[in-house]
Amino acid sequence: MRVKNRLNFNKILKKYWLWLILAVAVLIIPATNSKYLLQKSASLELKPDRYNLTVPQITTMISSSADKINFRITNSNLYPITLDIVYKGNVISTGITVPANTNYAGTFDITQNVYDEIFNDNGAEMDIKVTSPYSVEYPNSIIVKLPEANLAGRLENSDFFGNNFDITKVAKVSFSDQGITPPASALGSFDVSDGQKGNVVAWYTKNANDPNMYDVVISANEKVKSKNPEYMLSGFTGLKEVDFTNFNVNGKASLMGLLKNTTSLKNINWGGIDTSSVIKFAKMFENSGVENLDLSTLDWSNVREAYSMFADAEKLERINLTGINTASLTNMSWMFKGTKSLKYFNPADLNVSNVSTLSFAFAGTGGATSYDFSSWDVSKVVDFTHMFDLANDLKSINLTGWDVSNGERFYNMFQRMGNIEEIDVSSFHPIKAKTMSGMFQLNPKLKKVIFNNLDTRNVVNMDLMFADNPELIDLDVTSFKTGNVQSFNNMFRKASKLENLDVSNFDTSSGKSFSSMFINCFKLKELNVKDWNMSNAQNLYAMFLGCKSIKKLELNNWNTSNVTNMAGMFSATTSLDVLEVDRWNTSNVIDMGSMFSETNVTSLLLNSWNTKKVKSMAHMFSRTNLHVIDVSGWDNQALLDGSYMFWINKKLHTLNTSGFTTPNITNMASMFSNCPELVTLDLSSANTSKATRMESIFYGAKNLKHLDISNFRADASPNIHNMFNSCFSFLDIKADNFEFTKAVNNSNIAFHNTVSNDIDIKVKNAAEKAWLLSKYPSFTNVHE
Repeated sequence: MRVKNRLNFNKILKKYWLWLILAVAVLIIPATNSKYLLQKSASLELKPDRYNLTVPQITTMISSSADKINFRITNSNLYPITLDIVYKGNVISTGITVPANTNYAGTFDITQNVYDEIFNDNGAEMDIKVTSPYSVEYPNSIIVKLPEANLAGRLENSDFFGNNFDITKVAKVSFSDQGITPPASALGSFDVSDGQKGNVVAWYTKNANDPNMYDVVISANEKVKSKNPEYMLSGFTGLKEVDFTNFNVNGKASLMGLLKNTTSLKNINWGGIDTSSVIKFAKMFENSGVENLDLSTLDWSNVREAYSMFADAEKLERINLTGINTASLTNMSWMFKGTKSLKYFNPADLNVSNVSTLSFAFAGTGGATSYDFSSWDVSKVVDFTHMFDLANDLKSINLTGWDVSNGERFYNMFQRMGNIEEIDVSSFHPIKAKTMSGMFQLNPKLKKVIFNNLDTRNVVNMDLMFADNPELIDLDVTSFKTGNVQSFNNMFRKASKLENLDVSNFDTSSGKSFSSMFINCFKLKELNVKDWNMSNAQNLYAMFLGCKSIKKLELNNWNTSNVTNMAGMFSATTSLDVLEVDRWNTSNVIDMGSMFSETNVTSLLLNSWNTKKVKSMAHMFSRTNLHVIDVSGWDNQALLDGSYMFWINKKLHTLNTSGFTTPNITNMASMFSNCPELVTLDLSSANTSKATRMESIFYGAKNLKHLDISNFRADASPNIHNMFNSCFSFLDIKADNFEFTKAVNNSNIAFHNTVSNDIDIKVKNAAEKAWLLSKYPSFTNVHE
């Protein structure tokens, strides 16, 4: 019995020995090793319940078949494994061994055929398949991507996306997502991809309407993108039609200059283009030929910059902006500038509540005769400069309710509006305004400007503010706060029909420059400025020049101690009877040229003036009605130019020049010419040692009998041509120190033949006497 049992046991052991060994192995050999030690037998393949492999998903970007593709696998086993790479069910790389206990980063190559497949599919997903010591797959472990189908960028008006093709011959541009293979009808094609990747292709065909022009299709395997679509089609001057249906700008921040200089453009199909990420529409249609624009389908929600968006699109007649959200807009400068045909545009379509600049926004616009801006919230606008400059067709603008309290710059805002007759800014309270220069300048039909307590407390510049408005007749500036204004230059220049102007309340305590402030206000009859604080004034050049109707100016209270320029100040005030300036401090004045030329006053008290710093007195008293001029005691140490100083004073009979010194004068041309009533002229204190010009100095002083130029010198060889021409009445001339022989152009000093031969002429020496007698041998009383 015992023998039989042993036989049975041996029989069982012999039959099942392999299974017993396996059972023991499972029980006593660690699982990590069982996979390695017990791989295969003739009758089974072991598939353990745990593989100890980690396969992360790895992405590789390739641009050619030469690029290697990456994968990664962590083998935590005590034995190596072998794997294949599978793409679309086909093994494309085989026999890759991953060592035991390894964090393995591997690469593999692909063939051109595989790359072409990936390219056509615009990417790929690949599997890792473990083939030994067991079989297991890890699908989609390898992601292969291609560079985005990005169109090459362009500089403004540059070539055809890096290719030699005449962009001016393109009549139509459209975009496609149907691949990169040109149709059989294409005349040619180009790689227009960014970096010449070959994934964006353009082909062209003949345009149906013009055989000399081409239609271009730009295509990729998906919607065409561009890293930077700025100026994408700028300079395509023959472009008439563009279709953006398969163009993707999602995520792009700027379409700046997109269609700039497309001067033939007629039609645009936006094709649902998504502009929700776009921040900048600047210059988008600048100088475009488009006539009708529907932008209502574009997403404006993030657009901040629209400067020059439609600038100089001279054919543009209609813009549809219905329903757009422009709450993000901050910059509208130059936006509609030069749109000379724009008839149909509704300002109410725009939300400008966050706009900070409107400079030049409507400069040079035309077409429309009126705009209603009353719905605009301009409370954040800082810059209004040139906003309506040259908007020549506008006859009226409604600015009712405008809050301009944050506005700082208003210069030239309403300048050169050719047809505007009235501007109502009664709602304006620009408490932060710093400059209003030229704000209402050069409006040929403007008759009235309406203010309502305009708060100008911080304005520093009012230059040209109302200048060159020849029809302006109604202007009330009594509410102006001018305490900080430093410059009033040309403020009312050529307001030639303005008869009444009350500026008596102007605070001029900060004023430095008043140059030409009232120049050519021809009809202004009265001007009360007698109490102005001029303590900081420096420049009074031509301040009242051409005020032909003003009869009286009381200015003696002015503090002119800092003034340097008084040139032309009262010139051409042909009705001025009373001018009070005798108490002025002129100690810092440098220029008095033409100061009183063509005034109507008959007398001036100026002998107390300090002229030590004056360099120019040219034409200072020319063409006046003065009977007496007293400049005695004037110490003209700095005077260089006295030309025409007393020229054509037909009523001047007395000129007191006693103590009139001129040590540095260089130009005395025609200085005393055409003063027919002068009888005696004493210039004995004048020093002419540096004078180079004396031509015609006494020309036309036809009644001058007694002339003392005893201190005149010719050291600088002056030009004395016509020195005494038309001086008919000379009796005596004292020229003790003047050397006619040193002068140039001395051949004709032009003593008139009516001058008596016994004229008493005292000269310097015998040589001068001989020279003079050689010219005028009939003279009998020339002596040393």
